[in-house]
Amino acid sequence: MKLNAKYFVVSMLIVVLLIPGQVFGSSNKAKTSSPSDNVGPFTIFDPNFKYLDDGTGNLSNIGDSTVRVWGQTLGTQRVDTIGVQVTLQRWTGSQWVDVNTGANSTFSNASYAYSSREISVSTGYYYRVKTRHWIVYGDVREEGTVYSDSLLIK
Repeated sequence: MKLNAKYFVVSMLIVVLLIPGQVFGSSNKAKTSSPSDNVGPFTIFDPNFKYLDDGTGNLSNIGDSTVRVWGQTLGTQRVDTIGVQVTLQRWTGSQWVDVNTGANSTFSNASYAYSSREISVSTGYYYRVKTRHWIVYGDVREEGTVYSDSLLIK
């Protein structure tokens, strides 16, 4: 009898391990087609900018249907005002839509601005971050937008 129980347990393990991934791994599949690389706009700042040096943004999957989004703006020197705004976007299968836009993160008499937060999301979709970067120095205002790579949240 013990031998039959062992065969049964081993047989069940083999069956469970051989079941196709769609039974247990359905949440790992995307609910839309993946975005093509050329869907996002060209994201580079005007090379004639004098004070707005660089801006970046990104997202990471921290688990439990939550992502961390962040953005930073770098100036070439201290300016009157420097800022960043971070927007999370989701791919619908045909276009990017804003799903969460954070408040402006603005700093005075600084050369660096940063913003970070965690956001609950629906799994199975591609997400990316759109970051808006700006500086104000005297009468000069320089502004640009940057888009991160997309990430499938499983």
